[in-house]
Amino acid sequence: MGAEFSEDALGVLIDASGRYPYFIQEFGKAIWDAAPGTPFTEEDAQVAVSIGRSQLDAGFFSSRWGRATRKERGYLRAMAQDNDAGSSTSQIAERLGVKVTALGPARAQLISKGIIYSPEYGQVAFTVPGMSGFIARQHDE
Repeated sequence: MGAEFSEDALGVLIDASGRYPYFIQEFGKAIWDAAPGTPFTEEDAQVAVSIGRSQLDAGFFSSRWGRATRKERGYLRAMAQDNDAGSSTSQIAERLGVKVTALGPARAQLISKGIIYSPEYGQVAFTVPGMSGFIARQHDE
């Protein structure tokens, strides 16, 4: 389309997207709509990230959050303390003050719902980047 990005603008968008394809599209649309023209600047990218994040919070992330039960949200909040790096199931249990075995059903349901996955034994991680940030922005409970 003939648009150009400053190196700084591109870096902001790539970092904010976590290189997740749908997020790249969301931030790309936002910069295209918000910027006065090209080349897109770092300031344009910051505005686009703010707009894009609001859009993702309103739809993409909130739909996942809305599928989680109250107990599952507690599990997700405990995970979010590790940001998006992944969490040890024993650490989650410790944070929640329960035995690891007590968390099995919530863990299984969150995996079934596609919100988390288990990259290796005793570990869980969010299926999409930025979920921990979204959880940190939630104040509904």
